[in-house]
Amino acid sequence: MAREADVSPQDKDAFEVLLEAISKSGVENTPFLFSQFDVEAQDSTKKVRVLLKVTVPKGDRIRARDFVADYLENRLDQGQTFARYVSPHPSKKELDIILRFNNEVTQTSPQVIRCLFKDPGGGSGGGSDKTTIQEVGQCAYLTLRYEKGKDLACDATDSSSCVTIPALNDALKDVEQGAKKVTANQISELEPEWHHAFVLGANTIAKEIKGSKWKFVRGGGIDDKINKAYDRVKKASVPGDNVPPNEDKWNPSDIWMVQSGTEGTLEALLKVEGTIDCLNNFFDVAFVKEALPSKSTKVVPKRSLIGISLKKLGPTASFKIMNPPNLPHTKKKESMKYDKTASKSLLTSFSSMDVYLCYGSGRNNSFQARNFGGDSRGAWQLELQGQYAKHGKGKGAVMREVLLKANKANPFKSLPPDEVKFKDCILDNTKSTKVVDDIYDLLDDYNPQGFDKGKAKEPNMKSKIKEKGTSWRFSKINGLNFLYWLDHLPADDANRAMKEMYLYASSQSEKSSVYYKLS
Repeated sequence: MAREADVSPQDKDAFEVLLEAISKSGVENTPFLFSQFDVEAQDSTKKVRVLLKVTVPKGDRIRARDFVADYLENRLDQGQTFARYVSPHPSKKELDIILRFNNEVTQTSPQVIRCLFKDPGGGSGGGSDKTTIQEVGQCAYLTLRYEKGKDLACDATDSSSCVTIPALNDALKDVEQGAKKVTANQISELEPEWHHAFVLGANTIAKEIKGSKWKFVRGGGIDDKINKAYDRVKKASVPGDNVPPNEDKWNPSDIWMVQSGTEGTLEALLKVEGTIDCLNNFFDVAFVKEALPSKSTKVVPKRSLIGISLKKLGPTASFKIMNPPNLPHTKKKESMKYDKTASKSLLTSFSSMDVYLCYGSGRNNSFQARNFGGDSRGAWQLELQGQYAKHGKGKGAVMREVLLKANKANPFKSLPPDEVKFKDCILDNTKSTKVVDDIYDLLDDYNPQGFDKGKAKEPNMKSKIKEKGTSWRFSKINGLNFLYWLDHLPADDANRAMKEMYLYASSQSEKSSVYYKLS
């Protein structure tokens, strides 16, 4: 793998000015991944002395190339002598820095530094979707971080700190994948913001999880064994077992860290877990550093298996344990509270079909209740909002089932409303008049911005409701009905209902497994 130190002395001045120009290019997410970095020996007469490829967001390649060319030319115009001149390609997204000529008399056979501005194609080749590539990419960067034993960096002015395709190739040898293998080229083609996130994620995880001999898994191997264990437990369960309805609600880990040498033991133990409680106990013991009270004589290697759920990162990262091991069997102390004031403040009349059910201030502390089925069908769901990524959703009918189960143990004053059917919101349906009237009555009760109260305004307001599409009416009536139900529960009931929904949507229910969330 080439490093800046490998650039020959007679080429280094020009190379350093090129790196400076790239770092000042003004592109959002300054490129730092050198997807190709080749250098020639000092005595080589080849034309291309240094070949550098940088990844630039789609649509910015020509602008970035022209900026770098102008920057270099301005430095030459100021009297600097690192090169003869700069030659942007007339049609390709690349440029040559003309360093010298092998034949100075005729000024022929030039030697150049060539910089290619690569389009981040998103890694669609090889049958892998972008999410898979991103998750395998994080595994590769984690492998590099643990191998180096120190934080990774992303500095466009110092090529020795940058990750290259050869480095990714080496890292992927230690990443276990599924049948469709992600390549280093596919990872390199991701937008630069993803590579910054990979570096931040790897450094954040390594600060929390110490040790060595970690192997990273995304598909295949123990990942498949975990899937089969959950499927087996789920198939054998009955409703009273309260097994989460799908694997993501039980354990949403996208990648796994496993201690090399323990895979066989772990896979054998996974095969004999028959209930959700035993399966969760297995993950508790495999997660923690210290011994936990065991339900059996089976010996699970401690701190040997760790699941990580990945969310898109912003400028900073949070790394938290979800569903920590050895939780009390009694209900956890109420931590979620329904915020009636915040929910009402986000309610709109006609500008949006959404209704926000808040547990704090702002949309990032709420469920977004809306129809996710488009214009032609109903799929009313509640999606838990987060600052940089959506954190989980559940169908309205599923959320109602969650609340009905909670109601059996500790009844609410009233049950959540049944979902209004999509077909009942079509205007030529005989039931649509009631839907329009109910939406009007609820908006009249809440009086959000843009709504005109009063009998004189009623015909105009109902006309506006009718002018909206079926999807809007379906989404609005179900959102308003749910909001009204929460608002009219006693405060303790409303807080408990919000907590039940939050625990389900964020995979923090008592039957869910321990994992880390990187967000």
